[in-house]
This record gives sequence, C-alpha cells and structure tokens, in this order.
Amino acid sequence: MKVVIQTILNIEGNRGYRSGEFFVRDSDFKKEPNFAVAVIAYEWIQQQIRESGCRETIIEKVTWNEEHDITEDVKQISPVIKDDLPF
Repeated sequence: MKVVIQTILNIEGNRGYRSGEFFVRDSDFKKEPNFAVAVIAYEWIQQQIRESGCRETIIEKVTWNEEHDITEDVKQISPVIKDDLPF
C-alpha cells in the first residue's frame, strides 16, 4: 500500500514541513493501518533528526494521506533495544 506522510517538526525553533510517499506492507496495513503507517513515519522522522545534526526536535504534527492524524501514535513509539549481554 502506498501512503503519503506529512510531518511538521520544530527543530530548535525552526518549523519545517516535509511530505513523502512510502510503501507499507499490506498485511500490516490490514491489521492496524494507523500503527503500520506510524512505524514508517517514526523511522522517517528519525532520519530527519539525524540529517539535522541530532538537534532538539519536537514532533508537532504527523498525518498520512492528509486526513489521518497519527501524531500521538508516532510519539509513543520507541525502539526496542536488544538485551543480549551475558551479565
């Protein structure tokens, strides 16, 4: 499934709007469309943060296909750190 994701980020007081087209796996999209798109949006936002030099960033708004607001879903996503240390 192809979706258009729009983000408004506040990077140290500078607000920026970006829009991009992404593919979401159909099986994930059918189960929970908002969460499936939120994961893709989170990864894209992390890329934008790295491109800006990892400066302080506030996620103001995230939508997909200009009508579905997934801002809170994206804010609640956090990476799972694999804990495989021997101690």
